[in-house]
Amino acid sequence: MLDLKRLAVLCEVGARGSLAAAAKALSYTPSAVSQQMTALSRDIGVALFERTPRGMRLTDSAHALIAHCEAVFDRLAQAQAELEAIAGGVAGRVRLGSFPTATVAFTAEAIERFRGLHPGVDLRFADGEPYESVVRLKERELDIAVIFDFDHWTAATDYDGASVCADCDIECVELFDDPFHVVMPRDHPLARREQVELPDLADERVLGAPSSCSPWGADLQRLCLAAGFQPSFESCYRTADFAALQAIVATGRGITLVPGLALISAHPGTVVRPLRGGGLVRHVRLATLAGVAHSPVVDAMAKVLLETARAQVAGSHAHPSSNLTVS
Repeated sequence: MLDLKRLAVLCEVGARGSLAAAAKALSYTPSAVSQQMTALSRDIGVALFERTPRGMRLTDSAHALIAHCEAVFDRLAQAQAELEAIAGGVAGRVRLGSFPTATVAFTAEAIERFRGLHPGVDLRFADGEPYESVVRLKERELDIAVIFDFDHWTAATDYDGASVCADCDIECVELFDDPFHVVMPRDHPLARREQVELPDLADERVLGAPSSCSPWGADLQRLCLAAGFQPSFESCYRTADFAALQAIVATGRGITLVPGLALISAHPGTVVRPLRGGGLVRHVRLATLAGVAHSPVVDAMAKVLLETARAQVAGSHAHPSSNLTVS
């Protein structure tokens, strides 16, 4: 590893044109500058100066090294400026993740609000399912993510039921609970009702199963069993896309359940009714990597997300969590 101080002296010699001029600019003695250059030449194993009738001059190797040093010192200056900005909470970098329906409902708006408040921040965004964001948090590809989980399905579980990391690897702050609604074909008998009760699902074929990439299926199954019946799941369809599920429902194959955030794009061939007395909700949260101190920029991003989510809750089907606070 080359000595940065010696490299800085070499750059000064190159800029000033002589050892004496560099010594004067750095408040060194000419002898001290000469010793630094001799040591640097020894470190890299090539000559940095050559004698000419007009005195000492830099070699081609020295000029090549100076060009690289200027780039290095420029990056170091940028790094120092970024660290100072981060410490001041006005700039830096934040990498945000979210899941699709949250992105549509409030994360996209939060991103633009954040950019307006903190234009100097380098904001990077990645959309994906909760377990994908958890992996990105674990691998330090994200700083913060909007995720969801269920009472019996964590965000660290993929849609095949495999754990991508330990639940304790992430820390979460609750945003709100997003309740599920029943989606059925327009000519379904239950479509005449204003709301659907959980026992009404006893004779229905439900698209989406706990073992077929529907993480809400585990909670629904438990709720139905507690109500005294075994739900009938249609597990031959595998999709995590709520729009795709609604399209299949529109063909008359069965009913399905869709969270409130996903109802922004309801299929025209279906009818949506609230599910009462079931308690089927997904918990929308902010996740960060456990044990990692948050920078002021990450805290600022979290604040904007909390505020935007609160506004979304006020005008949607979602129910605010008791822990929905903005600090």
